[in-house]
Amino acid sequence: FLSLTAFHTLYPVPRRIVEANPKWAADPKTLVGNGPFKIAAWVHNSRIELVKNDQYWDAGKVKMSKLDFILTESGSTELAMFDNNQIDMGDNAPPAEYPRLKKEGRLQISPYLGTYFFSYNVTKAPLDNVKVRQALTLALDRQAIIDNVTKGEQKAAFAWVPPGMADAAPTADFRTVGGDYFQDRNIEAAKKLLAEAGYPEGKGLPPIELIYNTSDVHKAIAEAVQEMWRKNLGVNITINNQEWKVFINTRSKGDYQIARHGWIGDYADPMTFIDMFDSASGNNDSHYKNPQFDTLVRLAKSTGNQDIRMKAMHEAEKLLMDDAVIAPVYFYTRVMMVKPNIKGYQRSVLGHVYFKEAYVE
Repeated sequence: FLSLTAFHTLYPVPRRIVEANPKWAADPKTLVGNGPFKIAAWVHNSRIELVKNDQYWDAGKVKMSKLDFILTESGSTELAMFDNNQIDMGDNAPPAEYPRLKKEGRLQISPYLGTYFFSYNVTKAPLDNVKVRQALTLALDRQAIIDNVTKGEQKAAFAWVPPGMADAAPTADFRTVGGDYFQDRNIEAAKKLLAEAGYPEGKGLPPIELIYNTSDVHKAIAEAVQEMWRKNLGVNITINNQEWKVFINTRSKGDYQIARHGWIGDYADPMTFIDMFDSASGNNDSHYKNPQFDTLVRLAKSTGNQDIRMKAMHEAEKLLMDDAVIAPVYFYTRVMMVKPNIKGYQRSVLGHVYFKEAYVE
């Protein structure tokens, strides 16, 4: 419970501020917090300037007087700024540059509690056929994607829930206990399933489109997947990108067949992944409805007995994998460009970077 109180939705804010302005959080003049820094300037889509909060309870340990955050969606721009000493840290470098940056001692890779996957819309033909979904999932070569595209020491995912969260026994990992649900690049099994679905060697399969949000990395992964399905199954798909706001709307409405997806845990418990596919979940973009799955989620949420909770969540994950609602690709890592003289900052598995005790050496 204590760890949950650190989640964004439980941050304390003054009632008078919230009630006075529904958009209080979008303006530095009304945005309030209780952290080591406060916002001095915010130019939307450009930059954020933080200054030390002298009223912070532990202000004596805050070493930096100011932090500047530059906002850009371009990995190449970010890399150029890093190489030209315009920024000291960045988390959006092109993967092709990882080997060089790592050799120079300016790349840091850490665990990240998340899964990169493809979401199948189980209501749209031909993805409403479980054997088609299973075939597509088994035909992927995840390690090839990691080695040739993402290059960030990610781990191939053969299940939904990533490693890094405790099972019923506090020293046991949920992923280790659950194990893998399928093998990578199981082409023969994939071909057999596709034939059983009525589409031997992909013949007669209706058109399939895969969408992804605009990004060089997402594009490269989509192109790799497109080629794997063509080569391994004879399945030809089209791929199309959409800008983020359009993409999110398209995916949530279910106006797609296959979509790029990713999920980072909100907190360090498997439930932050499992309940995403509850039929009542607003994040269930696959439009998956399975009463047995829902029952297991409710059971896990209704008890404090960890043996019962974890057993229910393992069973729910197995249903999700058996029904091939998604195609897991890899478990994330957090890859950051960091100058060697930047010290004292901390990173969490949830992706947060803490600058409280950060300093420039």
